[in-house]
Amino acid sequence: MVQLIATNKAFEKNLTRLIESYPNIAFGVAWASSATKIYDLLLAKKHKIRAGVIGTHFYQTHPTVLEDFVKSESVKFILQPKGVFHPKLYLFWNRENWEAIIGSANFTAGALGENTELSTLISGKDSDRFNELQEILGTYTSAARTITKQEAANYRIIWQAKQPELRKLMDQYGENLASKPAVDSHVMSLDWPSFLAEIQRSDETFGFGKRLALLDRFRDCFLSTPHFKDLDSQIRRAIAGIPNNAIENSAWFGSMKGAGVFKNRIISDPEHISAALDCIPLEGTVTKAQYESYVAEFVKAFPDGNDGVATATRLLGMKRPDQFLCVDSANKKKLANDIGIKYASKLDYDRYWDEVIERIMDAPWWKSSPPKSKEELRAWKARAAMLDAIFYEPS
Repeated sequence: MVQLIATNKAFEKNLTRLIESYPNIAFGVAWASSATKIYDLLLAKKHKIRAGVIGTHFYQTHPTVLEDFVKSESVKFILQPKGVFHPKLYLFWNRENWEAIIGSANFTAGALGENTELSTLISGKDSDRFNELQEILGTYTSAARTITKQEAANYRIIWQAKQPELRKLMDQYGENLASKPAVDSHVMSLDWPSFLAEIQRSDETFGFGKRLALLDRFRDCFLSTPHFKDLDSQIRRAIAGIPNNAIENSAWFGSMKGAGVFKNRIISDPEHISAALDCIPLEGTVTKAQYESYVAEFVKAFPDGNDGVATATRLLGMKRPDQFLCVDSANKKKLANDIGIKYASKLDYDRYWDEVIERIMDAPWWKSSPPKSKEELRAWKARAAMLDAIFYEPS
């Protein structure tokens, strides 16, 4: 008998029945998850497992699965560096009958939950077909190996390090799922020439060349005076986006004129803000650790609160416009709608890095090589901050 299994519930129901009712179990799957009801059931019935082979490619198998089967002679793992071990075969039998589920569902939470899968349930007494399936599983077993405790520990370390990158492949940055896939975002799909044309075309409010000139001026300030606190107070005000007598149009990229406490710190008590900016190098990719050091020092300037993402990112965007942009009330809504940020009103320091910075750093235009044209290079060195030209909404 052949039966199609087209829903997650049907897959789980059949697996549960088969694990419960048959004394012998064998399987070969590309990936496996822990912490599901069906996995817990398999663990409880692991004495029934005659042969089990689980792949680990792309670190999709949860490390707990390896740890649960350390030194197991019945459940082994594929650790080969080439090719992808990708079968989905579950075989169950007793002295009289056998049943098998073949494709497409892995032994994962996704297959049991939200994935779209289609599998075939085969049952019968055909010994030739049964023997053929056992032979296939035998070839899987011969290519697999028993996992050691140290190998399982090593796998967990690597798995943990790979998780952010794996989530990015699913358009997930940080803990929140995106509101839409990256292919539906306008800016996330642009290459450098398209992005350059977009920021030139979009910047009708202030002027493309004038924006770049302003950022060039700020960069010269940081180059000439390494510590923010040592800059003239009017220059500090300009960089911070508050009213000043030094640099015209300095409120572009995010006006902070309404941030009274921030203004006070910039003018008369810039020590912690200066120390925070010292954490951000002028060259090279800024790391998450450097950003976190910046935030930790920045908030010290506001022991009674009144700090925030807008003021913190204004300074970041002016020192490193290639990697940061000021996110404030004038651009946040359009930015969030385009790149798929949920609950943008609750954007905090962690989410800014995870959902804004890491996301745009994966965009083709951001990852592009530096252009040879001197004028294009100026824009490329300001490419993150120049997103404001696209998303700015005049009040």
